[in-house]
Amino acid sequence: MNLKENIDYLMANKKYLLIYLILIAIFTFVMFGPKNYQFWGFEAISIPAITIIGIITIIYSFKKELDIHKVALILIIVFGLLMVFLAPPMSYPDEAIHFSRAELLSEGVLSPQETDQGFLVNNYFFGLNEAQKGLTIFDNPQIFNPITNSKGFMPKITESPFYSYIFSAIGILLAKTLHLTAIFALFFARIGNLLLYAGVAYYAIKKVPAFKIGLTVIATMPLVISQVSSTSYDAFIFTFTLLIMAYFIKMYKDKAENKDLAVFFISILLISLIKPPYIILTLLILAIPKENFITNRNYPFIVVIFMFIITFLSFNGLLSSILSTSTATTVTTATSNISVSGQSNFVINNPLILIDLIKNVIVSIPSMFVLDLSFFHYADFKGLKIFNLAYLLFFIVFSLLYKQDINLSKTKRTLLSLIFIVVYFGIYGILYLIWTPIGSNIILGVQARYFIPIIAFLPLIINYDKKSKEEYKYLMMLIVTFLVGLILLTITHYY
Repeated sequence: MNLKENIDYLMANKKYLLIYLILIAIFTFVMFGPKNYQFWGFEAISIPAITIIGIITIIYSFKKELDIHKVALILIIVFGLLMVFLAPPMSYPDEAIHFSRAELLSEGVLSPQETDQGFLVNNYFFGLNEAQKGLTIFDNPQIFNPITNSKGFMPKITESPFYSYIFSAIGILLAKTLHLTAIFALFFARIGNLLLYAGVAYYAIKKVPAFKIGLTVIATMPLVISQVSSTSYDAFIFTFTLLIMAYFIKMYKDKAENKDLAVFFISILLISLIKPPYIILTLLILAIPKENFITNRNYPFIVVIFMFIITFLSFNGLLSSILSTSTATTVTTATSNISVSGQSNFVINNPLILIDLIKNVIVSIPSMFVLDLSFFHYADFKGLKIFNLAYLLFFIVFSLLYKQDINLSKTKRTLLSLIFIVVYFGIYGILYLIWTPIGSNIILGVQARYFIPIIAFLPLIINYDKKSKEEYKYLMMLIVTFLVGLILLTITHYY
């Protein structure tokens, strides 16, 4: 297009761009505080620049409506990279712990060994772990630390399977090979996770025969983009969540070939070995129409049973290691009285406690998804309630009323609902056993990000097809608006 055609195109879509600019102005106004008015230089440059980036991506999404997988890729890469570089070092949940595990993997350590002092790791990045002080790359001189083999002890690291850190470890190894400084090891580790997620999202959305728009919305959720731009194993979980959804829909719409079943089951197994309640997702196979199975339908059920056994045995083996590493860092927070067997015996002897626990799970929903929803848990930043509520309403309205090209029967929706509920309560149940003091009537350690693999199925469960409408341009404008809002949250709080 020449300049005149571009201007004409902008004018033809001015309604959407005007709404976008109004929403960004509102977000900016409510996010600003005294700190920003005092130190306004970075905001004065970055906010207009990011607003323009938003306009460009909106226009791109309009022009590429038929190539929604390309739109998703661009949105993930653009806003993911902004989060990679703008989120303060080690600000994401447990990022120092996740980075430690990736650092060890970059040294060839698959299974870290604990000592009396903790876990021995290279300590060049310890100075980056100042997220609670709000230090960014502009404030923390430790970003220039060289990457060395000098050792130090981390009191805790994650015991997750090594494969969930491969891409972040590759990023660290690249920074080492290039003889860069500590901050680049962190940046490259984050980028490794982001590229894995972006590539799989592109593939999944392109391959899926239906629900492309729905998968794009899931793939670009602000909380998801935030986490896949960190060193957390959440990037791995969310990546394979997209594969699980894509292959479930493919088998539901077409035929369940052996290779599709293999990808589907392996993806579930890989994330279940990180968080066991996800193994319940294997029951999605029950929603696949019988006639879609090319081979005997009994074969997938044998696989389901096998996967349940593997996950159970793995979880039993992981419990002691999780507990042995968690108590060392939680004794000062009154959560050292933790024992799986002790908690189990308490529930058996006091079954009425289950009523209190269920009430706690239900009552905590507003806090979990709005009031205390955090993108930067370890930086002590609770986010912005208005932003959280606005996105929640957007996602619910999309799930209910956006016209989808796949419409499940009531029976299938009921099955998915049951799976949703079991996984939802299962996550709380696991954390009650491994993270909550014995006898407590509340459950500690639960965060909204743990529910993404089941929230992803919500549009398939609650979509009201009779009243649904297809509003692609409004949808893409709002997706970009919330992604820009995510970046504004970061800038206005930390810079």
